[in-house]
Amino acid sequence: MANNTRVPLMVYLLVLLLVFTGIGGIYGGYALVTAPDGSKMMMSTEILSNSPFHTFLIPGIILLLFNGLLPLLIAWGLFVRPPWQWPELFNLYHKQHWCWTFSLYYGFILIIWINVQIIMLSYSSLLQPVFALTGALISILTLFPSVFHYYRKHL
Repeated sequence: MANNTRVPLMVYLLVLLLVFTGIGGIYGGYALVTAPDGSKMMMSTEILSNSPFHTFLIPGIILLLFNGLLPLLIAWGLFVRPPWQWPELFNLYHKQHWCWTFSLYYGFILIIWINVQIIMLSYSSLLQPVFALTGALISILTLFPSVFHYYRKHL
């Protein structure tokens, strides 16, 4: 599995960014699921006119799962490195621990989520560039050599 050397500083920064996005995703997702009209987030369903959705319920569920729970699971995995086999089904980098691969996936998921949001909603918020940058930083930190080597499996 992964080596037992000291945890690289970049791993702590990576986990911090994942926890930041996870907390934001849970907050935003919960607010949209419990108030699908967008009122808790001070948003109008009118911004959904160019999307396939009429309320924020489905986007809220997606936000809660993929930008809330998923990054928190990945952050936990980066510290614990559980030897689960089921995530390996989705691990394209078989020489890396699944949590490293999922961290890389998540950076791209976050960037795509923000871009789809901008394209579909034509909505501009200060949070959009913040989270797009966060997605890029997650991808970059995941690819740092010290992080890459720390999560390399010893087969």
